[in-house]
Amino acid sequence: MSSPGDPDTRVRILQAAWRLIEESGVNPRLVDIAERAGVSRQALYLHFGDRAGLLVALVQYIDQSLGKADLLQRIVEAPSGVESLDRMVEALSIYSAKVDNVVRVLEAAQYQDDAIAAAWRNRMTSRRTQVRAIMQRIADDGCLAEGWSVETATDLCYTVIMPGPWRELVHEIGWTPKQYAERMKRVLHRSFVVE
Repeated sequence: MSSPGDPDTRVRILQAAWRLIEESGVNPRLVDIAERAGVSRQALYLHFGDRAGLLVALVQYIDQSLGKADLLQRIVEAPSGVESLDRMVEALSIYSAKVDNVVRVLEAAQYQDDAIAAAWRNRMTSRRTQVRAIMQRIADDGCLAEGWSVETATDLCYTVIMPGPWRELVHEIGWTPKQYAERMKRVLHRSFVVE
């Protein structure tokens, strides 16, 4: 058996968990993850402590694997607040399509585990902070529509672009991620931007 610090074993476990969630859309049993990764269940506990530790590490691994930092940098480097908003919506739509099953598992698990709830809230707080920075840029550019403050625009925009509405529009109603991005940009522009 591998030592707890073996990075190859850790990655194998994370990849196994990710594949199982993607295939089933549900939170897999630890024994199934261990079997898929070719390790003992004890190895999971040695590497991650518990199910919550595994799920939190999985989100970090997925973000790194999919280049989330580069996506965020592209948003920040946009030449204007409006372009930053557009880039964020496009990135969220593409990214959401790649991680939706994992996001659903985390959303559901947050109600059973305080550590997962804290990780989820941290993730959503980070997203809200990003939205606020974009709304502040739009306001600083003189493009925030009348009747909105940075705070109220942030509140509504953040809520509209949460994973639930994306999932409803794409999975249930049948929009493509591209249609979601284009239509959501149109709605956000009409709501918050003086063009």
